[in-house]
Amino acid sequence: MKTTSADQVPMFRTAVAAIDLSPVQDAMVGCMGDLLHWGIDRLVLVHVLRVGYGQRPGDRALQDIRDSLEAQTVPLRQAGLSVEVTIRTARGVADEFLEAAADAKADLLVVGSRSHNLTSGLFLGSVARAVIRKTRVPLLLQWIEPDTGGGAEAVCVETLRHVLLATDLSKHAQGAERTAVALAPRAGRIDCASVLTPQAIDATPALPVMARAALDDLSGRIAKAGGRGEVILVEGDPKESLARIARERGCSLIIVGKHGQGWVESMVIGSTAASVCETAGRPVLLVP
Repeated sequence: MKTTSADQVPMFRTAVAAIDLSPVQDAMVGCMGDLLHWGIDRLVLVHVLRVGYGQRPGDRALQDIRDSLEAQTVPLRQAGLSVEVTIRTARGVADEFLEAAADAKADLLVVGSRSHNLTSGLFLGSVARAVIRKTRVPLLLQWIEPDTGGGAEAVCVETLRHVLLATDLSKHAQGAERTAVALAPRAGRIDCASVLTPQAIDATPALPVMARAALDDLSGRIAKAGGRGEVILVEGDPKESLARIARERGCSLIIVGKHGQGWVESMVIGSTAASVCETAGRPVLLVP
């Protein structure tokens, strides 16, 4: 992993992570030390206990949960993170988590791709889906897979080792592009990828030349910021091609904008971003 000088101001300083009491918890917490490479120095672990109307868990139950979470913070604190534990009760887990993140002034949210139901055919748990839809803050989706022992394991080692920036070069991708540039000094490499559909090329024959120029400019900005990487321009279906590119290149993280150029006000997440979240097989940084 690339080292950074002390005068480089990180884009992210406070991360708020959603933690539940499931087989995913150990895998999720085990990923948090990697956030030090992002420049994160403050981590808030949030557990939201779902309760019914008028219900409240007993003090002993809340203390047991806190003790369990506090025990897992020890190695994180030893690694250099300032770690806080927050336990809340609510009927709606996603909304309460987002409120906790706002209270903590988070600039990065962290959620797992799976929660209690590891055997579900859906890669994204219901809480992750809701948070992704509603967040206005960059969100790191940690990829969680069932392991052979019935537990869970996370794909989160050195997430900045080889980053793939997926961009459609529209104004809606500018946040993701700025994020990639900001992370460039901390990343091993950042490749910039764009996928052009045959329909788009037919409509604008000069599009490949225009896209190449835009990608070269973006790659130049990353290089100027202290990073390195390649430009990737292919024709095909973005939903299929981006996951394939990341897999073939062994990328450790995909950065993608939450909205694409086909975004309209009634949509809360672009179709390409949604597909990447479902099929990436690795962490995804989703940028509004």
